[in-house]
Amino acid sequence: MEKGNKIILILGILALATGIYLTCDDNAFKKKAVFTEGKVVYVLGSRYNIQYFTGDGTEQTLRRSQKTHGYHEGDIVSVWYRNDKPGKARLSDAGKGSKKLFITGAFCILLGVYPLFQKMREKKE
Repeated sequence: MEKGNKIILILGILALATGIYLTCDDNAFKKKAVFTEGKVVYVLGSRYNIQYFTGDGTEQTLRRSQKTHGYHEGDIVSVWYRNDKPGKARLSDAGKGSKKLFITGAFCILLGVYPLFQKMREKKE
Protein backbone atom coordinates (compact mmCIF):
# COMPACT_ATOMS: atom_id res chain seq x y z
CA MET A 1 0.00 0.00 0.00
CA GLU A 2 1.38 3.38 -0.99
CA LYS A 3 1.96 6.13 1.53
CA GLY A 4 -0.67 8.44 -0.01
CA ASN A 5 -3.31 5.73 0.16
CA LYS A 6 -2.49 5.08 3.81
CA ILE A 7 -2.90 8.77 4.64
CA ILE A 8 -6.26 8.95 2.86
CA LEU A 9 -7.40 5.78 4.61
CA ILE A 10 -6.37 7.11 8.03
CA LEU A 11 -8.08 10.45 7.37
CA GLY A 12 -11.22 8.60 6.33
CA ILE A 13 -11.22 6.50 9.50
CA LEU A 14 -10.70 9.63 11.63
CA ALA A 15 -13.53 11.48 9.85
CA LEU A 16 -15.85 8.51 10.28
CA ALA A 17 -14.94 8.15 13.97
CA THR A 18 -15.48 11.88 14.55
CA GLY A 19 -18.86 11.70 12.83
CA ILE A 20 -19.89 8.80 15.05
CA TYR A 21 -18.73 10.65 18.18
CA LEU A 22 -20.62 13.84 17.22
CA THR A 23 -23.78 11.89 16.45
CA CYS A 24 -23.63 10.03 19.78
CA ASP A 25 -22.93 13.26 21.67
CA ASP A 26 -25.83 15.04 19.97
CA ASN A 27 -28.21 12.14 20.67
CA ALA A 28 -27.16 11.98 24.34
CA PHE A 29 -27.72 15.74 24.68
CA LYS A 30 -31.15 15.57 23.04
CA LYS A 31 -32.30 12.73 25.33
CA LYS A 32 -32.02 15.07 28.31
CA ALA A 33 -32.96 18.25 26.46
CA VAL A 34 -36.18 20.14 25.89
CA PHE A 35 -37.24 21.34 22.45
CA THR A 36 -38.42 24.87 21.73
CA GLU A 37 -38.42 27.33 18.87
CA GLY A 38 -36.22 30.38 18.84
CA LYS A 39 -36.15 33.54 16.80
CA VAL A 40 -33.05 35.08 15.21
CA VAL A 41 -33.02 38.60 16.68
CA TYR A 42 -29.60 39.87 15.59
CA VAL A 43 -27.35 39.21 12.62
CA LEU A 44 -24.15 41.10 11.85
CA GLY A 45 -21.62 39.41 9.60
CA SER A 46 -20.73 36.06 11.11
CA ARG A 47 -22.36 36.82 14.48
CA TYR A 48 -25.97 36.05 15.29
CA ASN A 49 -28.19 35.88 18.37
CA ILE A 50 -31.17 33.59 18.86
CA GLN A 51 -33.82 34.39 21.47
CA TYR A 52 -35.84 31.55 22.97
CA PHE A 53 -38.01 30.95 26.02
CA THR A 54 -37.69 28.06 28.45
CA GLY A 55 -40.65 26.09 29.79
CA ASP A 56 -41.02 28.41 32.77
CA GLY A 57 -41.09 31.50 30.52
CA THR A 58 -37.51 32.67 31.12
CA GLU A 59 -36.00 34.46 28.15
CA GLN A 60 -32.63 33.14 26.99
CA THR A 61 -30.30 34.37 24.27
CA LEU A 62 -27.97 32.08 22.38
CA ARG A 63 -24.99 33.98 20.95
CA ARG A 64 -23.05 32.32 18.17
CA SER A 65 -20.56 33.10 15.45
CA GLN A 66 -20.21 31.12 12.24
CA LYS A 67 -19.02 32.29 8.84
CA THR A 68 -21.70 30.59 6.76
CA HIS A 69 -24.71 30.41 9.04
CA GLY A 70 -27.35 31.58 6.54
CA TYR A 71 -29.65 33.10 9.17
CA HIS A 72 -31.59 36.33 8.73
CA GLU A 73 -33.29 38.41 11.39
CA GLY A 74 -36.76 37.04 12.06
CA ASP A 75 -35.96 33.43 11.08
CA ILE A 76 -37.48 30.75 13.31
CA VAL A 77 -35.05 27.98 14.32
CA SER A 78 -35.27 24.84 16.44
CA VAL A 79 -33.46 25.02 19.77
CA TRP A 80 -32.67 22.26 22.26
CA TYR A 81 -31.79 23.21 25.86
CA ARG A 82 -31.35 21.36 29.12
CA ASN A 83 -33.48 22.29 32.11
CA ASP A 84 -30.48 22.29 34.45
CA LYS A 85 -28.49 24.62 32.12
CA PRO A 86 -30.98 26.53 29.95
CA GLY A 87 -28.32 29.01 28.82
CA LYS A 88 -26.33 26.24 27.10
CA ALA A 89 -28.45 25.35 24.12
CA ARG A 90 -27.91 23.70 20.76
CA LEU A 91 -29.52 24.21 17.42
CA SER A 92 -31.23 21.24 15.86
CA ASP A 93 -29.12 21.38 12.70
CA ALA A 94 -26.08 20.05 14.58
CA GLY A 95 -26.42 16.70 12.84
CA LYS A 96 -25.60 18.17 9.42
CA GLY A 97 -21.89 18.34 10.23
CA SER A 98 -21.74 14.73 11.37
CA LYS A 99 -23.49 13.59 8.17
CA LYS A 100 -20.88 15.41 6.11
CA LEU A 101 -18.13 13.71 8.13
CA PHE A 102 -19.74 10.29 7.55
CA ILE A 103 -19.86 10.86 3.79
CA THR A 104 -16.34 12.28 3.65
CA GLY A 105 -14.97 9.46 5.80
CA ALA A 106 -16.64 6.75 3.74
CA PHE A 107 -15.39 8.32 0.51
CA CYS A 108 -11.81 8.57 1.81
CA ILE A 109 -11.89 4.96 3.02
CA LEU A 110 -13.05 3.83 -0.41
CA LEU A 111 -10.28 5.87 -2.06
CA GLY A 112 -7.73 4.34 0.29
CA VAL A 113 -8.89 0.74 -0.14
CA TYR A 114 -9.64 0.77 -3.89
CA PRO A 115 -5.97 0.36 -4.96
CA LEU A 116 -5.76 -2.80 -2.82
CA PHE A 117 -8.63 -4.36 -4.74
CA GLN A 118 -6.99 -3.41 -8.03
CA LYS A 119 -3.71 -5.07 -6.96
CA MET A 120 -5.59 -8.21 -5.91
CA ARG A 121 -7.35 -8.31 -9.27
CA GLU A 122 -4.04 -7.91 -11.12
CA LYS A 123 -2.50 -10.79 -9.14
CA LYS A 124 -5.39 -13.08 -10.04
CA GLU A 125 -4.96 -12.34 -13.75
